[in-house]
Amino acid sequence: MTCLEAQPLLHAYLDGELDLTASLAVERHLESCNTCSAIRRKLDLLHAEIADADLDFASDAPLRRIRASVERRAGLSRPQRRGYWLVPAFAGAAVAALVFALFVPGRFNTQPASIDREIVDGHLRSLLAGRLIDVPSSDRHTVKPWFQGKIEFSPPVPDLTTAGFVLTGGRLDVLGGRKVAVIVYKRRDHVIGLWISPGDMARDEPALTEFSGYRVLRWSTAGMTYRAVSDVDATELRAFANAIRGR
Repeated sequence: MTCLEAQPLLHAYLDGELDLTASLAVERHLESCNTCSAIRRKLDLLHAEIADADLDFASDAPLRRIRASVERRAGLSRPQRRGYWLVPAFAGAAVAALVFALFVPGRFNTQPASIDREIVDGHLRSLLAGRLIDVPSSDRHTVKPWFQGKIEFSPPVPDLTTAGFVLTGGRLDVLGGRKVAVIVYKRRDHVIGLWISPGDMARDEPALTEFSGYRVLRWSTAGMTYRAVSDVDATELRAFANAIRGR
């Protein structure tokens, strides 16, 4: 895949709209292309800023600050001809993302269901791309310290062996433009990914959603949000969540 082929797909890739084959092709290209990787980082930051601005209720002031920030990073110049900005070619992707966000309500939806869909897509990519685990270990005292310095919080890594869920390791992933911890467990031949991020959803009791045969169970406690994703049945996924919450 070339830059000309990859760059038009970056928005759909970040929004989880590509099929698995296209997503993997974009990921392989990003691993070797500094130019497209730089554009992807700008778009990740833009997505995060738009989510933080709460655009459904924001006044014009936050939108102006976001636009000014994007212009500075992308190198936009303000001289105008006939009412149009003169935009360097490399900044086109960032500008397109901002314009789309401003005029298409809900495009950057941060509702739980949208995040759950993103988690399922990330889980599938990790399975197919062979990047399920960054730190392989069944020892929580090996997995937990591995995250130090890589993310801004210390994720709990419960040992659930006695409940029938075997710790196999952990990895870093991205959710909503931010790094999160993913703790990986096995239940027989099934993989369960426990996505952990700081913050509460104002809901302690687990809520279940399902996409394409995969289930996501989410809950919050002690200042952390947990999302367990797997193809195990709902009863086993709830047993997994209850084993964690019991600790």
